[in-house]
Amino acid sequence: MFTYTYGAASDKGDIRKENQDSILLLTGSIEGTEAVLSVIADGMGGLSYGAQTSQFIIGQFQRWWNEEFPEIVQEHMDRREDIQELLEQEIWEINQAILAFNHQMHCKSGSTLSLMLLYKNQYFIENIGDSRVYLMRGRRLYQLTEDHSLVARMMRHYQLSEEEAKHSVMRNKLTMCMGMFSVPESNYYTGELEEGDCFLLCSDGLYNPLKRSQIERILGEDEFSAAEKAEYLRRMIEPGGASDNVSAIVIQVCT
Repeated sequence: MFTYTYGAASDKGDIRKENQDSILLLTGSIEGTEAVLSVIADGMGGLSYGAQTSQFIIGQFQRWWNEEFPEIVQEHMDRREDIQELLEQEIWEINQAILAFNHQMHCKSGSTLSLMLLYKNQYFIENIGDSRVYLMRGRRLYQLTEDHSLVARMMRHYQLSEEEAKHSVMRNKLTMCMGMFSVPESNYYTGELEEGDCFLLCSDGLYNPLKRSQIERILGEDEFSAAEKAEYLRRMIEPGGASDNVSAIVIQVCT
């Protein structure tokens, strides 16, 4: 069984007046097995109640961890297929609550969602929007998630390069987020953990100002702790260059 070290950093950046990112990092032993739940929710800056929406999402997954996940384990409903179904049921319920709030308040609120559960030597990821999950393994950086955005769609159709996407006026246009549609289409990813794996969950405010090579260099530095990596990633952004809220969660897999 693996153990984990972890760290996180989140701030409003250099321009925004408030931090609409919300993060969650929970660890514990469930029936003798170490587990980690990490979540980043990036409230939509152009919509009403962005911060409240991201905070609501975090609160609901904190409740899920404290109340529902232990029951799932105790009832032996913790196979891969079970965990995917239960996570997506929770996502659907949270999305319904956001839609109900929007209807009641006559507003539009929304948020991205990047969630990762580490449990029984496996990772489980659910992703909606353009926050991301990266994996550093064997000196190579992998982007595990696919953005729900117009520029990502254009890149998939070879209409835009990665560098062009970073500077496109459409880079913040999402095709999916929490609170957008009645049925949220979450992308699900799972795989086996390996010793030395280093995961990064981050909002677009972190990865947009940085080059991929900068992220790779920090995550691949063996001398840095997980907490230092999260902090150094934030410091890598040039002064004045953080035009959005910036959030990072780093988790390292150890024996």
